Amino acid sequence: MASPHVLLFPFMSKGHTIPILHLASLLLHRGASVTLITTPANRPFISTALSNTTVSIIDIPFPQNIDGIPPSVESTDKLPDMSQWPQLAIAAKLMKLGFEKALASLPRISFMVTDGFLGWTLESAQKFGIPRLVYYGMSNFSMALSFDAYQS
Repeated sequence: MASPHVLLFPFMSKGHTIPILHLASLLLHRGASVTLITTPANRPFISTALSNTTVSIIDIPFPQNIDGIPPSVESTDKLPDMSQWPQLAIAAKLMKLGFEKALASLPRISFMVTDGFLGWTLESAQKFGIPRLVYYGMSNFSMALSFDAYQS
């Protein structure tokens, strides 16, 4: 039986990326092959963190000339002001074409794990017939508090 091939795609924020890097290591330890999607500007951080692993890293372009986002900014830690993060999240939706090109070029993917801020990846997963799991970079406690506040 072939080992599973897992695709990981974190949102472009260290707080969302770091948990996925840990998940990549756990999946490798369990015998899966892992491919991680990122942007060119985020690749150095990810490459350094995964330097002693067999994780494949694929860059897809981040949209340029986005109103409210300075040129070459592709992650929240590079934003001059965190009030600009909604524009970054909206701009991420424009990565769909690059994401789907990457999906089409990869060998069979057993399942993908994508960030909750990248909700549009569900449509891509369905288009390619790939099971998709969603994750949030926050802790369970934080999620429970957010859910409770939303319900109130």
